[in-house]
Amino acid sequence: MNEALPKAKTPRSLRSGSAVPSHPLDATDAALLRALSQDARLTRAELARRVGLSPPSVGERVRRLEDLGVITGYHAAIDPARIGLPLTLLIRARPASGQMARMIEVIRETPQVVRCDRVSGEDCFVAWAHVRDVAEMEAVIDRIAPFGATNTAIVQSAPVEPRTVGLEEGNVLPAPS
Repeated sequence: MNEALPKAKTPRSLRSGSAVPSHPLDATDAALLRALSQDARLTRAELARRVGLSPPSVGERVRRLEDLGVITGYHAAIDPARIGLPLTLLIRARPASGQMARMIEVIRETPQVVRCDRVSGEDCFVAWAHVRDVAEMEAVIDRIAPFGATNTAIVQSAPVEPRTVGLEEGNVLPAPS
């Protein structure tokens, strides 16, 4: 059966598969991105001081990085545990035959799910969810399970916090002279 799938939002980094154009970064761009990834509220003046440029030059570089899709947004980092959602779940899901579209729909409509990636391998999806307790975890799983198999893990800790890769020293082009 050829099932119509709802249009999925593909992360910019994955759109067009391996044909995603990459934008070489010089050391200054990398320094700006490192600073903004640590604190997106830095003023242009503070960014300029950190990278040794004028605020207008920094503004132009940041705008260019936004226009190129390198910078995709500015976000507040929220600790789910501090707002009453202490359990983070990783839900691996594999739809039953003919249930792909419905599983996607249910995952999208589940407010506890904050992210869902389509993956290769045995499972089709890995969804991240935040819940208050085990009873709420069970309710989330019970919403998805009628449409296929699930396997859920509770995150115990995060030995590696989210970070931006590819901005390390030595991984960028030399700054223009």
